[in-house]
Amino acid sequence: MNDNDVVQYLANVLAVARSDDVLGPQEEAAIEQVRTDIGAKKKDLKDAQKLAEREDSQPVPVGRYSERIRNLEDMVFIALVDRELDPSEKQTILGFAKQLEVTQDQVKRIVAETKDRCRTKQGQMPCPGCGASVAATAKFCPECGRAIAPAPACQGTKVAFDYPTRGIAIEFAESTAASFDSALEVARSSPGFQECERSRKRWFLASWLEANVSAAIPLAEHLKGIRNRKAYMNGKELAWDEVFGFLSCMRQRQTAYRPVLYCFGTDEKQPNLCGCRQANMEWTGWARWLSYGRFTRGDRFVLDKQRIRHELNSNIHTFRFCPYMRHSLMEAILELLPAEVTVSQRHGWGYKETYEQTPDSIKVVQKEREGGYTYKREFYADGITPVGFQVGYDILRKALKKCGIADVDAKSVFS
Repeated sequence: MNDNDVVQYLANVLAVARSDDVLGPQEEAAIEQVRTDIGAKKKDLKDAQKLAEREDSQPVPVGRYSERIRNLEDMVFIALVDRELDPSEKQTILGFAKQLEVTQDQVKRIVAETKDRCRTKQGQMPCPGCGASVAATAKFCPECGRAIAPAPACQGTKVAFDYPTRGIAIEFAESTAASFDSALEVARSSPGFQECERSRKRWFLASWLEANVSAAIPLAEHLKGIRNRKAYMNGKELAWDEVFGFLSCMRQRQTAYRPVLYCFGTDEKQPNLCGCRQANMEWTGWARWLSYGRFTRGDRFVLDKQRIRHELNSNIHTFRFCPYMRHSLMEAILELLPAEVTVSQRHGWGYKETYEQTPDSIKVVQKEREGGYTYKREFYADGITPVGFQVGYDILRKALKKCGIADVDAKSVFS
């Protein structure tokens, strides 16, 4: 067999060992024996472990027919070495035998022969120094002379997590990062804590039954400098920043002079009605979202609320789990926005000017007086802009009242 075949051979064996999601010490010793018997390198076993851990990994016959049969025998050996044949192990073995077109009688014969093979292994364990097979009662290895400590009771090592189908979960690997110990301490205190071993590395899973990201924030903060981390929501893996993208903004809020008004953009003189600066819906003259719509005549502009809603949802997507986000307020603001605007100082609206003509713009000609002279000013407009804060103030005041929000008032936002 070539190097790739050897890796797949070992991956087939590992597929059986991993079928029940637990890898016991007897199985580990048997896998090491199989590796030695076929002349595989330790690197080949590591590569096989990575292959077996892939979600789409399936046993694949490799090599000559005799090598395929030997592979089947080794798979049965791994399944029986701990004296327990798990249904999932049996299913994996029978599926592989079917690919080889091995009959049921042949499988029974292989199982019977493998039981004899297992009996010769009972009472033995690998030397922790050289890997040689040593009697379990031996005090020293006959090959290298190393002292053999009594084998501790062990229930086996989990090789996969039981991912919860609801709530939030965080998965991360052991790390040398300074914050790892703190992260592990927080993870162990979660309602659903698990640990397993993959690719010779310890992995940990912390979970909470409710899809409340707030409960997971302390752990996420400790994992800031750790690369191997994953987030799950209701059993589905999501990109880390798609769940915890709000953390940086949240830290700035926590250190702000006026935390609540920080979210409304008041401190930077860019107030927004939605209570989230990440929404990019400032109540300013250059606000892009106020150009979403069309002019039905020279002074009438119809807002495209559907597009505004889409823009809002796109902007807040990676921040949507922020515990300070006011989703009900955003919905109320969208409802209270006028469907149609009359451009006039009296109504609190002006033209949003653009330097050049665009498909959605209109040409505006205005008469203006200055120094006793009257002149025409021509420009293009592609949207509307608020004149002052009165319109925005009225909308926000009504929205806050509708949502029952009492920790902020419209006046302080526009002060």
